[in-house]
Amino acid sequence: MLLIDGKNHSAFIEGSKNLNIRNGVGILPDNKVFFAMSKTEIYFYDFAKYFQSLGCKNALYLDGYVSRTYLPEKNWEQTDGNFGVIIGVTK
Repeated sequence: MLLIDGKNHSAFIEGSKNLNIRNGVGILPDNKVFFAMSKTEIYFYDFAKYFQSLGCKNALYLDGYVSRTYLPEKNWEQTDGNFGVIIGVTK
């Protein structure tokens, strides 16, 4: 968990040495689901703070290290690597 009841997970320390690509999912105040993935390395603490700044009360870290994004309308197409879980939004 990144956020639990609106608070950063207690294991996350500001300025830790653990930098990595991160992605996660949170629930916005209007009960919509919000997915985020960093394009650069980020600390767990700061990633959790990002979800908190959006008003999320709870947010879950997925697995940033192996993650890729395919979002052609934003010119973000990562098609290298092996994929396990795929989360997609379609119309």
